[in-house]
Amino acid sequence: MRAMEPQDHDWEALMEKLRLFQSTWPSPTWEWDSRFTMIASAFDKAQELAARESAATLLTYAWTSATLVNAPTGLQEICSRSGGLRGGQMLMAGKAGGLVLYGLWWPWGGGSKITLRLGIGECEVMEPPFPQVRHMFNVRM
Repeated sequence: MRAMEPQDHDWEALMEKLRLFQSTWPSPTWEWDSRFTMIASAFDKAQELAARESAATLLTYAWTSATLVNAPTGLQEICSRSGGLRGGQMLMAGKAGGLVLYGLWWPWGGGSKITLRLGIGECEVMEPPFPQVRHMFNVRM
């Protein structure tokens, strides 16, 4: 059981931030990543600056493998469950209302693309507001 359940006004703040983020994100395509219970969008390396600027509107904190020790423990655990961070990868986080958002910024091995995976606090797959977020980004499971 959680100490504090999100309230509807938390979801409103989340949805407002996500709408702003979505309007500036360089790729219209999002998919469901069942391995990490996150939505994911890949984009060309040439769009990295625009993607970083867009992501910063939502995810205001970032850690690399060298600075991960400074991240909050819960975020470190999320990162650990995803396999940790390698060179060039980042764990990102931000807040909307009472909800914590987190992102995994992962350049591809070949260097031509980058993927941002986006998750919401401790929300389970079918727990609000995750279904609403998937709908907003046109993500099918």
